[in-house]
Amino acid sequence: MELDELKSAWQVLDQRLETSNRLQLHAFREGKFNQLKRRLRPLFWGQVAQMVLGVAVVSAAVAFWTAHRDEASMLLSGLLLHAYGVALVITAGTTLGRMSAIDHAAPVLTLQKQLARLRRFYILSGMWAGLPWWFLWMPIVAMLVKSGTGVNLYARAPMMFVIGTVLALAGLAGTWWFGRWSRHPSRPRLAKTMQDSLSGRSVLAAQAVLDEIAAFEKD
Repeated sequence: MELDELKSAWQVLDQRLETSNRLQLHAFREGKFNQLKRRLRPLFWGQVAQMVLGVAVVSAAVAFWTAHRDEASMLLSGLLLHAYGVALVITAGTTLGRMSAIDHAAPVLTLQKQLARLRRFYILSGMWAGLPWWFLWMPIVAMLVKSGTGVNLYARAPMMFVIGTVLALAGLAGTWWFGRWSRHPSRPRLAKTMQDSLSGRSVLAAQAVLDEIAAFEKD
């Protein structure tokens, strides 16, 4: 075989190997991206459920405060619950918007950044939804008692709300302290555990899929 023919044969072989590798990478990415979508599906339905809950909370709150506009304490309680329901809808809608903005055709690095932004917002929205409950239970109890018995707890049992507020402030301070304590550099495993617990299983599972794609592309 002549040298030129040998070179030509090697070039053809290289092209075939490159094409084969490209096809394998494409097939791998397609399979992993489908897996990525499946991993994020529970988060999607969770946010849809949160939006439905938010709408229900808003509807109940509006019905309550419009019926008790002559009582300032009841009106304020209803408006607080109304605002909380709106916040649930907004945060869930924003999370869904960030999920839909993920470009599955983008490079892995871009996808990792998009997923990291989704993860950060999900953690913050979870805190916004959870922390108000240190205080929110009080107006909800007052509203339920008012609706069921007609009794205004703010007038009949004001110490309940004074003590409840003190306990809520203590609980909020304790939550803040524990968050700082758990994130101390001397406790990396606890910090990671806390971060993962706030991130949600769906986001962590999706991140694992992207890590697999990145490792495959490096190889």
